Amino acid sequence: MSVRELKGWAKVGHRIIVVLILLAVLVPIYWLLLISITPQRYTAGRAQPTMIPREPSLIAYSQILGLTEAVGRQGRVAAQMFTRSLFNSIVVAGLSTFFALIIGVLAAYSLSRLRFPGKKASYAMILGSRLLAQITLAVPMFVIFRHMGILDTYWPMIIMNTSFCMAWVTLIMNNYFNMIDSDMEAAARVDGCTRFGAFWRVLLPMAVPGIISVMLISFLLSWGEFLYALLFTSSLDVRTMPVIVSMFVGQYAVEYRLLAASLIVGILPPVVIALCFQRFIVSGLTQGAIKG
Repeated sequence: MSVRELKGWAKVGHRIIVVLILLAVLVPIYWLLLISITPQRYTAGRAQPTMIPREPSLIAYSQILGLTEAVGRQGRVAAQMFTRSLFNSIVVAGLSTFFALIIGVLAAYSLSRLRFPGKKASYAMILGSRLLAQITLAVPMFVIFRHMGILDTYWPMIIMNTSFCMAWVTLIMNNYFNMIDSDMEAAARVDGCTRFGAFWRVLLPMAVPGIISVMLISFLLSWGEFLYALLFTSSLDVRTMPVIVSMFVGQYAVEYRLLAASLIVGILPPVVIALCFQRFIVSGLTQGAIKG
């Protein structure tokens, strides 16, 4: 039954649920925005900010973007590194998404269209990799990266993010490819295309909504990753945005306004990407999440 067919109390209940979901999403963002423009003396020690800002100011955004200098030492160091951390997050999330898409899409095509020994075992291993907690791999991977000499660089974060995002890409795109009629690919091969040519010219263009959906998921997972970014880096020059944001919470004080402003700025890239590709997201996820 579609939403338009709902009548009476069912329609009212549907609208109430939608409103509650919107409030659950928008109210925390509004509070963050409120704290970011409210002076510290009105927010420190309060359980929640007032709904109407007092003496609103954009000084916190100016400080985290490096236009003016923050007051406290802890907040000053974090604010000075915030713009650099945004660049680091873009590099890490972008490269992780790129590698995850290449490996995951090719793996999904192999599982969907090819026959080879161990196919079911490979699928089960990819599915099982999502059951592993991140912390279980932290120590062995730290030792491996230390012997490789790549600690305190982008590469440990890129490798780990790619490995986790690749599983999502493979699982979703495998189901998406299964729903695409293989006769079109076979017709392309009859017309002279190689297997890769049929994949590139026929199958891949039809899978664009699914690819964009998993691209967004991979970017979001990599953008917000905190544990590996904290463990595998020690220099502020390579640390990503989530780690730098955590530095606004000091041992003796919390820079509420700077923390809220950095979170508002930090959520803008994923939101912008989601708005740009929103028409692909629903179709890609609904088709890729249902196995044909």
